[in-house]
Amino acid sequence: MPITAEDLVTIQEAIDQGGKIWENEILVDIKRRIKVHYLTITDEQCCYCRRDMTDEFNMVIDIEHVLPKSLYGNFMFRLFNLSVSCKRCNMRIKGNNIDFLLDAEGVQLNAQDRLQYLISHPNLDEYFENIEYLVNTRNNKKSVKYIKLSEKGIYTYNYFELEKLEVDTLNKAQGIDISGTELSEDISPEIAVESKELLKRI
Repeated sequence: MPITAEDLVTIQEAIDQGGKIWENEILVDIKRRIKVHYLTITDEQCCYCRRDMTDEFNMVIDIEHVLPKSLYGNFMFRLFNLSVSCKRCNMRIKGNNIDFLLDAEGVQLNAQDRLQYLISHPNLDEYFENIEYLVNTRNNKKSVKYIKLSEKGIYTYNYFELEKLEVDTLNKAQGIDISGTELSEDISPEIAVESKELLKRI
């Protein structure tokens, strides 16, 4: 999605007006097109955890600023710095943190250098070269597994607490209560024993 000359004029107008630039109402159409563009690029997956966001209510999908706009305002509208993410990864985990940067000051000089980022960057790295994302669904049961393929993959896995997504879906897929303490009555005693043993190792 190229930013058009007309878009640049609108963006500059929002900047000139000051205040919370990203929230300026004159940017609504530009932000809508940005979101659609990155949902297409990511196949409607969160750029960090890769969970499916197909048909999600628009408000639960965030336009992600890899370099937080509150700290790196000069990259607020740069396409390399934008993607889409779920609220879990964007708001609860990443937020305005910059501890995933190799050099928080040096990144200003070469923000498009993939080596500046310890996480898998949504646009500068190929996610699936760093992490393989496996999802197995059978009826209403789903299991998720992330296979770490690189140092960036390991860092991304730990940073976004992806193991929690694996454990939660594994528990549900095996009929284990989310609390991890109760087992569904409709699973066999053999699976119940195996599940309890598995829980001890998690």
